[in-house]
Amino acid sequence: MSRVISGCLVLLTLALATSIIASAQARPDVIVFYRDGCHDCERMDEVLQELHGRFPSLTVRYIEENEPDGELMWALSAEYGIFPTKFPVIFIGDEAITGVGLDKELRLRAAVEACMRTDCDSPFTRIEGPQIPWRTYIVVGLVAVFLLLVVIDYAL
Repeated sequence: MSRVISGCLVLLTLALATSIIASAQARPDVIVFYRDGCHDCERMDEVLQELHGRFPSLTVRYIEENEPDGELMWALSAEYGIFPTKFPVIFIGDEAITGVGLDKELRLRAAVEACMRTDCDSPFTRIEGPQIPWRTYIVVGLVAVFLLLVVIDYAL
């Protein structure tokens, strides 16, 4: 009976770890500020969709300029040292890209490829202040609980 309970606890711990890790990774790699009806935004979105096909783990957050979160564009722009004059305004890694054009597409492709190789921080980290490595703490804690459950299971 205790092995059944231990097994359930182990499965519950693993499910919880997976859920927590998934939510911790929900921070977007790319943040796109767009304007409704913007043809340039649609063109850059096609590039992002293609890149998402190559890198399925790429997360993109789209924020329309008139949404309440649209004000984040100005905070990010200040952190990246730009003054956005055209849409879309895209933030990824150390890159801030405004407008459309072949040069912008190439910069976006290079930035996405670099971030997928090096696991760069979400642009939001620039405006949120110092980050506590919660993901690491949670994973280490859950592994410790898992090992403790295994030891208890064998002791019984």
